[in-house]
Amino acid sequence: MLMKLDSTWLLFAIAAVAMLSFIFSMALDAVMKEAGFGVAGSAVVITAAFFGTVYAANWHGLRFNSLLDAVLAGVGGAFVVLLVLVLIKSALLRLL
Repeated sequence: MLMKLDSTWLLFAIAAVAMLSFIFSMALDAVMKEAGFGVAGSAVVITAAFFGTVYAANWHGLRFNSLLDAVLAGVGGAFVVLLVLVLIKSALLRLL
């Protein structure tokens, strides 16, 4: 799915996901405070994990029939990655 986009649409997709993830990460930072990665850090993690999930799904042969399927997979993967990173960070902070 991502490989079939030309550069203009790919930049629009990255910009749209980055803006929405930045807005959402502002709310996440207010809730998680020091347990999180800050506003910019959370936005970068969410954006990278979103596109990484869609790319990994396509790499493993999963083809999305609609844009909604790809968005749901990307959002789900992004928040699973964010959850795992927050759990790792909190475990390291408790150990150290």
